Amino acid sequence: MHTERRELDTGDGQLGLYIARPDGDGPFPLVMFFHHGPGFDDGSREAADAIASEGFCVAVPDRYWRNGPWLTFDIAALFAEGPDSPAMQEFLGLLLGTTDDMVDADIAVALASLHDDPAVDTVNAGCIGYCIGARTVVRTLAGRSNTFVAGVGLHPSFCVTSEPNSPHLSVPTMTGRLHMAQGAADQLASLEENQPLLDAVTELGDRGSTDVIEGADHGFAVPGGHAYHPEGAARSYATAFAMFGEHLGSNA
Repeated sequence: MHTERRELDTGDGQLGLYIARPDGDGPFPLVMFFHHGPGFDDGSREAADAIASEGFCVAVPDRYWRNGPWLTFDIAALFAEGPDSPAMQEFLGLLLGTTDDMVDADIAVALASLHDDPAVDTVNAGCIGYCIGARTVVRTLAGRSNTFVAGVGLHPSFCVTSEPNSPHLSVPTMTGRLHMAQGAADQLASLEENQPLLDAVTELGDRGSTDVIEGADHGFAVPGGHAYHPEGAARSYATAFAMFGEHLGSNA
């Protein structure tokens, strides 16, 4: 396995990009990985490496680089301090203050770097996102359909909002394939809250699929986390690997 960290010039600072891919020349189909709210932690890196081991080049942009390189947060500790604690308020400000436009600008910078890498096939790329990263999956499939043809969202959050341009409203416009996996016991972004998203994905017909995983809480797909759900994670990754294997790359 080849792994590396790149620092990419954005004009306003350095965007961190973690890359994992099999050894060899490739080119390997691109899967962009949008990490969850707590940051690109050890469990997220383990997940990215596992995806890469299936024959993909996984690229992970650092969502929070504008506030510091590769920031991570201990969510259990934050909840223990309470919702009104300064630490929790700082985290939420960072989480919600990193806008869709900021993330999309980072994707553009990352794609420009990867496009020139002979080990990476950026034609018919895929993406996978966790928590707020699932919101980025929806935005990316809707806004960058010329590059991203398949996406997977795991324990999605902030995908159904009161915004007039709530992410779930863009699902009917998508031309690619989208899978969403929701924990039935999600205590952060409940099944009821995300039902409009799941309904919209289902309405894509054979281009959309959903999975509601009994007993799974928020974070079920991140290895080593307190909510890790082995059965639900295995099901979700099997679906992702099948989708990516069929639709990604120049020969898809």
